[in-house]
Amino acid sequence: MKLLEMNTVDFQEYMKKSDTVIVPVGACEVWGPHLPIGADTIVAEEIANRLAARRGLLVGPTLTVGDSIMVWGPGTVTVRPESLKFYLEDICGSFVQHGVKKFVFMSPHVGNAAIISQIAWVMRRDGVDSCVFDWWRFIQPICTKLGILENDGWKAHGHAAEAGTSCFLYLRPDLVKTDRLAKSENKVADFYDYPDVIRFRRFDECSDTWALGDPTSATREKGEKIVNAALDRMEEFLNHW
Repeated sequence: MKLLEMNTVDFQEYMKKSDTVIVPVGACEVWGPHLPIGADTIVAEEIANRLAARRGLLVGPTLTVGDSIMVWGPGTVTVRPESLKFYLEDICGSFVQHGVKKFVFMSPHVGNAAIISQIAWVMRRDGVDSCVFDWWRFIQPICTKLGILENDGWKAHGHAAEAGTSCFLYLRPDLVKTDRLAKSENKVADFYDYPDVIRFRRFDECSDTWALGDPTSATREKGEKIVNAALDRMEEFLNHW
């Protein structure tokens, strides 16, 4: 169920039965030569809608632009962290007034994670609970456990790499330019030598194509396995929440 497609009578009926809403939080940033600029937003909506269908939950309005300053490139649109925080805070505040007590944030873009967490902690203080499904990080242990992917590490889970491209081949194959699939190495020689240190590298310093990893081994079948296994895992959590 999508809030934007509901009428007020049906919304009121939903709120009598449930106190939970899914909020997709995406981004608008360059995703290599073969995947769409709105990749994070598209995935957030696709997975949110599938989870909602499984659970009978409401999907709220999608935030289509996030904090993408680290992935600046042709087509990227970004907002300041403060702008995103205030906007999302107001959206959540509206839902709380309507009686929502649980927020499921569907957020593939890592740049949004800290902002969502700040809002979630404040709401928790006021008795409202939240969880975040940080999609591209969420699927990594699933892929490893089930042996879904041919690669591992950044070759599998880099930007627009095997995992991301496989998901799109399943979710939105019409948006994948398969003739442009190519492996992309990191130009920063010591990038992976200090995983214990937080560093600040623009994406164009790492890759000329704004992609990183190996999308050439991506398949629709792998994407289907990833998506379904991830949705199963989400349901498992929600059953205990």
